[in-house]
Amino acid sequence: MPAERLLLGTLVTLTAAANLLPGDAMEWSRQAIGQGQAWRLWTGQFCHWSTLHLAGNLAAVGAIALITGRGIRRWLCALPVLAPLLSLFLLASAPALTHYRGLSGLVGVLIVGAMLEGGTIGRLLGLGYLAKLGVDALSGNSSPLLPDGITTTWQAHLGGVLLGVITAAGLRWNHLGRRSG
Repeated sequence: MPAERLLLGTLVTLTAAANLLPGDAMEWSRQAIGQGQAWRLWTGQFCHWSTLHLAGNLAAVGAIALITGRGIRRWLCALPVLAPLLSLFLLASAPALTHYRGLSGLVGVLIVGAMLEGGTIGRLLGLGYLAKLGVDALSGNSSPLLPDGITTTWQAHLGGVLLGVITAAGLRWNHLGRRSG
């Protein structure tokens, strides 16, 4: 329980700091990360382009929490640990990407959690998310939550889903280890 509280506190602190401090200093920036500004590996996943963008991402997290219930806590705890991994995924998978802000990539992790722990509604939500991911990857759509000139970074969403699958495997392995031990 203390580790869970620490991780949830870290999640809240990262989200608050990344959105209260200047976005230019918090965003995922390929150049700045290359110059050693390692904090951006975390904060870039939590800062946003606008208040509307932040509200939309938090609404998605809230909806997933309603669908999933208490089971979402362990998935939320994983987000501060997974944030830099998602940032590294973006460095590798989106070489043309120079700047990124948003929680929506990490929402992909929570979508996997909803698919596994949210019953039929969670699975339907996950299928809808995967369909939207495909449409975004093929069309380069922009979200109405984003300012003009900013497009959806589908690679972040894909990375979130992949990290969600890895997290699910880790949680399953941990559960099986506790049952046999």
